[in-house]
Amino acid sequence: MISTVWRLLTRQIDTNPAQDDAVLREACTQARYGSDTESARKALAATRGDHDRRARYVRVMAESTAGGLGSRVDPATGRVDTSAAWTDRWAARTPTSPDAQLVRARSLVARAWEVRGGDWAASVRPAQWTEFHRLLQLARQVNDLAMRLAPEDPTPYVNLLDLMIGQSTPREDVKETWRELTRRDPWHREGHMLKLTYHCRKWSGSHEAMFDFARSVAAAAPAGSPLHVLPVQAAAEWALWEQERASQGSAAGEVSERWRQDPVMQSDLDNALSRWFHQPATRHADWLNDANILAYGLARTGRDADAAPVFASIGRYVTGVPWGWWDGVRGDTAFMQARRRARRAA
Repeated sequence: MISTVWRLLTRQIDTNPAQDDAVLREACTQARYGSDTESARKALAATRGDHDRRARYVRVMAESTAGGLGSRVDPATGRVDTSAAWTDRWAARTPTSPDAQLVRARSLVARAWEVRGGDWAASVRPAQWTEFHRLLQLARQVNDLAMRLAPEDPTPYVNLLDLMIGQSTPREDVKETWRELTRRDPWHREGHMLKLTYHCRKWSGSHEAMFDFARSVAAAAPAGSPLHVLPVQAAAEWALWEQERASQGSAAGEVSERWRQDPVMQSDLDNALSRWFHQPATRHADWLNDANILAYGLARTGRDADAAPVFASIGRYVTGVPWGWWDGVRGDTAFMQARRRARRAA
């Protein structure tokens, strides 16, 4: 009975970060389980010139390393083997390939976060911090090599922003990286998402700085740009902080109600719907991720009828973030419950 229910549930959702991209799914599968990096090499080579797709491929390929051979902690030393993952072997075989170095650098960041864990900083053990920072430092060295090998590619600067979040880098250094990234691609989707994360209160920023950044970008972004979803992502970050870190503590339902009652945050949702989701544009590489963010915001504020077409476009491709942020509910469960409500409201 339990296995039957599980099979039914897994038909309803798909948590693979490659989502509906068959080329990316196959590349990650072949590399991770078959040790064949040729599919990954070809897939990533085909993204040159498509900056958003390139950043996505680097991220998803890198994250496929986490949880595997190359991220196991040696019980004797407390260290992660940084030569055993497929990304390590690929980079070692092709030291002049910027693609291989980019993926390895980002995979080292993913492994660093796996060691650190997802808890708040106060609960991370000293040994975890030591290995976390060692892996990030190695990632930075590898990423510097990728920068030298591909000086006009914005992707190494995306990696660098990701690194800077974990290293609590001074703002002036972040500004310089941001200038270099936006010089190469002024509307880089993942770059803007990472810059938003840097401004979050949980990374020593503030709600005000985060919302100011998100809304100023959305106001300038052209119609059809996924950057219109940035303020919704900011609201999801705000809700997470309020649920878990606000001084008095807030239940998820109370936070959702405050989100629902805030006219500016509701206007952000309206803007994302009209200026992005309902625009007749070709889907960008991370379209499903952004659709999940929008559906989450609409669902948390009770706008089930508005969420219905967004869920229909998502299909079964659920993302862990932000659905895992709905306090007290597993991410996949929160997604399916919200989707059922949206279907009934359609």
